[in-house]
Amino acid sequence: MLNFFFGFEGRVRRSNYFFGALVAGCLYSVLCVSTFAAMGVHVGERLHSVTWDFEPSAVGLAIACVLSLIALWAMLALTVKRWHDVGMTGWFALLTLPPFANGMVFLLLCLLPGTTGANRFGSDPRGRVVAHEATA
Repeated sequence: MLNFFFGFEGRVRRSNYFFGALVAGCLYSVLCVSTFAAMGVHVGERLHSVTWDFEPSAVGLAIACVLSLIALWAMLALTVKRWHDVGMTGWFALLTLPPFANGMVFLLLCLLPGTTGANRFGSDPRGRVVAHEATA
């Protein structure tokens, strides 16, 4: 389980990527909101006024930041393995870092089928074998 969320080697199927990224993304979002709350950010009732209500708690802020980085690491690891399943280098996971691009990349990776059979990143997570691999 640790390798699934934190390892950068191997491949992951579309469905596992979708649900894993959903869990990591929800956790990351909750932690980001918690970080803002720990910093004392308050959004007004009409979403156009942002105010600081209180002094941030240093301990709460540090804990939220560390947990947010762990969730971000898990999301990047899943994305790297999904790019591996498609047959591309994991460096394409950096495309998920700019704001608003991550949703498009997530949708793309959920729709692209993985390569059939083993590729340079590992065996097929679905267990499919290419005909020439079976005879070799």
